[in-house]
Amino acid sequence: MKNNVLRRLSPGRPLTPASTDSNLAVAMPANLNPEYIRLDGLLKQARTPEEKLPILREMLSVIPKHKGTDKMQAELKRRISKLNEAVEAQRKSGGRADPFHVPREGAGQAALAGSPNAGKSSLLAALSHARVAVADYPFTTVQPQPGMVPYDDVQIQLVDGPPLARDHLLPGMINMYRVCDLIVAVADLSVADPAARTQEAFDVLREHLVDPVASDEDAGDPGQASRVRKRTVVVANKIDAPGAAGRLDGLIRGMAPLSVAAVSCADGTGLQDLPRILFEGLGVLRVYTKRPGYKFERTAPYILRAGASVLDAAKEIHKDFAERLKTARIWGSAKHDGQAVTRDHVLADGDVIELHM
Repeated sequence: MKNNVLRRLSPGRPLTPASTDSNLAVAMPANLNPEYIRLDGLLKQARTPEEKLPILREMLSVIPKHKGTDKMQAELKRRISKLNEAVEAQRKSGGRADPFHVPREGAGQAALAGSPNAGKSSLLAALSHARVAVADYPFTTVQPQPGMVPYDDVQIQLVDGPPLARDHLLPGMINMYRVCDLIVAVADLSVADPAARTQEAFDVLREHLVDPVASDEDAGDPGQASRVRKRTVVVANKIDAPGAAGRLDGLIRGMAPLSVAAVSCADGTGLQDLPRILFEGLGVLRVYTKRPGYKFERTAPYILRAGASVLDAAKEIHKDFAERLKTARIWGSAKHDGQAVTRDHVLADGDVIELHM
């Protein structure tokens, strides 16, 4: 019996995929739910191991658990294990299996998302001075294009990619949003309903197991390794377009609780605030170090997650520091400059710490 053949079991009973085990003579009824069937359709479209893995894990999570699906569950687990091995082997060899993988640089990686012609490429060019193709027709961008956005003494990596559209979703593209630190949704204020257009792009992400969220209170692993939640901010482009101010009000209401920043890539309105918005959206902080007995000089900071402690900073600097750390002095968020603090003191952006072993 050929693999992946649908067999009608009996009148009134659902169609069920035959087992991929060629030795199985008769497929057992699985009573597969609509979500499993939808994910199976996504799996057929996936091309890279990075794309297939989260879909297979989600399929294993939602498949009905009964005797009729035992072999299907076993097959899913086998495929997950095989793909995990392939991804690990690719990582060790230094190869690049995912065409949309961009190595992370700077303080964090932000990925631009939006509908066709929203102005993602124009935004990347305006903020990073990267050489990108900008045109008035859709789907100008077909490959990921990174650029570095300066903010004070750090750089933020901003990555542009093809528009999010159901009928033009390139293989491997969704993984760019799974692994980034921040999604920057670009809304087009020149269209009649920018909120609806932006929600269409979000729907594509959600259908592919990526949930845009407003803050770290919502972000992180929701309990399923297959589905991820990503911090997201909205940049409303083309505020200079006729009637844009009125549409901006509707966009802000439609995007709540996500924050919305209005800009114009054409005349520069609002662009000066975006590097700070991106940095704050990353959910990170900068920490500087000072050697005991030496004058502090502001150099390249360590980048830590918001809420990090002195001990977390010590681990980032060197593992031996964390093991031997006794106390620390801090300049910045403490009540007094040079105040002694404990290992669990929570740091703030811009703090200077002096570690004592």
